[in-house]
Amino acid sequence: MKKQQGALIDRVAAGSPADIAGIKAGWKLLRVDNKPVGDIIDYKITESDHKLRLLLQSDKGILHRCKISKPVSAPLGLHFNPPTITQMKQCGNNCIFCFIDQNPAGMRSALYVKDDDYRLSFLYGNFITLNRLSLLDLERIESLRLSPLYASVHTTNPELRKRMFKTKRAENGLVNLQRLIERGIQIHAQVVLCPGVNTGYEMERTIEDLYNMGPDLSSVALVPVGLTSHRGHLEALRKFTGKEAEKLLKWLEKKQQIFLEKRGTRFVFAADEFYKLASFPIPDHEQYEGYPQLENGVGLARNFLDELTLTKKEKPEMPEKDLKVTIAAGQAAENLLDALVKEYSGIKGINLELKIIKNSFFGKQVTVSGLLTGSDLLASLKGMVPGDALFISKTMLKEGQDIFLDGLTIKEIERVLNVPVYAVSGPLEFHATINTLATKAILDMKRSSVQ
Repeated sequence: MKKQQGALIDRVAAGSPADIAGIKAGWKLLRVDNKPVGDIIDYKITESDHKLRLLLQSDKGILHRCKISKPVSAPLGLHFNPPTITQMKQCGNNCIFCFIDQNPAGMRSALYVKDDDYRLSFLYGNFITLNRLSLLDLERIESLRLSPLYASVHTTNPELRKRMFKTKRAENGLVNLQRLIERGIQIHAQVVLCPGVNTGYEMERTIEDLYNMGPDLSSVALVPVGLTSHRGHLEALRKFTGKEAEKLLKWLEKKQQIFLEKRGTRFVFAADEFYKLASFPIPDHEQYEGYPQLENGVGLARNFLDELTLTKKEKPEMPEKDLKVTIAAGQAAENLLDALVKEYSGIKGINLELKIIKNSFFGKQVTVSGLLTGSDLLASLKGMVPGDALFISKTMLKEGQDIFLDGLTIKEIERVLNVPVYAVSGPLEFHATINTLATKAILDMKRSSVQ
């Protein structure tokens, strides 16, 4: 049978309507309600319906027709490759700090793809430069009200933009940004700060320019440049010092107060890493104003601490025999996880150990858990007995899957270390999993005593 064109299904969410209907990864979605799929935006619009008729083709070329009923706006549970269904819009920039250009060899091919696609920005919060938007792109964003979008700005100085983005299109991004804001598209912006390049006066100018674009430019995140040990062929850049981070946060506090009085919002926020570098306390929950840029590392620490506070209300019932648990994480999370370990250290029946993992894959300058690999985990835990359970952060894994950046899987880690591995998002999920493990251990002990 001749293969038909369609949207390649990369993953089916467990328990989703598509999963229940028997749809499998590797199949192609050909039509929805007798219409071609279109791109991911068209699919999402159609997917919101209550009843859907799907035409699919299996990986063996067999056609399948199925009808699915679900709550209005509930997702079917299909994920595609590419995620945009149609060709992904590639990045035409060569930013001096691009993290992808600093990747070592040996990772999944998808991790070397530079996307600059407004559809991924709208659906998943990916940051885009706006430099390559066509007139048709702009008109579609405006007509469908694809808002909010997430924009990488870095500087509003046209000449500095050319240097940082390394493209003649750099000025287009500012023009497109202004147009979208004027047409009521909400924008969250990020400024990746490179010491000595777009800091100081240039940073202050950028923040003022963005603020003056109006209230639809809703927030700005200041993020320190990330550097790996694999950028020898790229422009020389350096990390922030503690003194520089301290100076920036003192300026930011004053600036936030001015914006708060003028417009009722602090407008500009700093990534958690700046507070760690400066040894400053993490701001309170309300100072993050709903966490508009949580995925950008702005407020993750406060979110963690607030979750930890919630776990204090209910202490787990532990077995008589100690439940030995190891938490493995990057150095950036050490202080937060120390607080978690301290919280559980007073509970009889649990032996909790924190293991800080060194990043050999990207280099020692990279300290966040989200960039640790399976091989980093194995190297740091070699010769160690993790105990009854090993906990890691979900940020180490591909979203929705059990795969590390270097292609290793959780099952492979479990097989080598001979311990079950649990990926959790924070203290609440950690607490719930510990409760489950403790309950199981207690039941096992009771069964043993009866036998």
